[in-house]
Amino acid sequence: MLTRFAGLFGLLTPMITLTLIFISISLSPWFDWHNNALSDLGVSTTPNPFNAALVIGGLLYLVFVIGFLRWQGCASRLAKLGAFFLLAGGLGLGLIGIFAEDTGRIHYVVAATYFLATPLAYGLFGTDLLKRGEPVSGVLTLAAGAAAFSLIAFVPHKRIAVPEILAAVIIAAWTFSIGVKMLIEPENKHEQTQPTIQS
Repeated sequence: MLTRFAGLFGLLTPMITLTLIFISISLSPWFDWHNNALSDLGVSTTPNPFNAALVIGGLLYLVFVIGFLRWQGCASRLAKLGAFFLLAGGLGLGLIGIFAEDTGRIHYVVAATYFLATPLAYGLFGTDLLKRGEPVSGVLTLAAGAAAFSLIAFVPHKRIAVPEILAAVIIAAWTFSIGVKMLIEPENKHEQTQPTIQS
């Protein structure tokens, strides 16, 4: 029951967050995908939809992550480290909406936490899934992490809206797909094999 509840949050998080972000963009005719960062929306004349998207999305995402970690098992060191970074990423997402761009350095710290910790978590979980004998899930999770990380890590500081939204969509797609899987297969399939898993 708790797994399905968390899985539902995995579906709701990307839908609500991305919807509110695009509402914020529609209310900001000055916004230019090639000349702005998404965070510019959080300090505009209509900042509430964007900041609310991140705070609400962060809270929903943390519920999903906690359920996902319980469902996944996280017995190995790789998975435990991945759990730490996944939780850090969720916390960072919510804090972006609290510490808007005009708060200075702390904004960039929490934004970097979300956009870098989350892909790193995917890399760790993807590797762990490969070691558990789940090549398809492992490769897809690794690919999602590598793509999201590359979009953020290898672009200039300014004019980052397009890489940001693409990375967010990749993270959203992974979250949504895992949420669906948690709804369909709520049992912890690794429960019986946890004692034999080695990092």
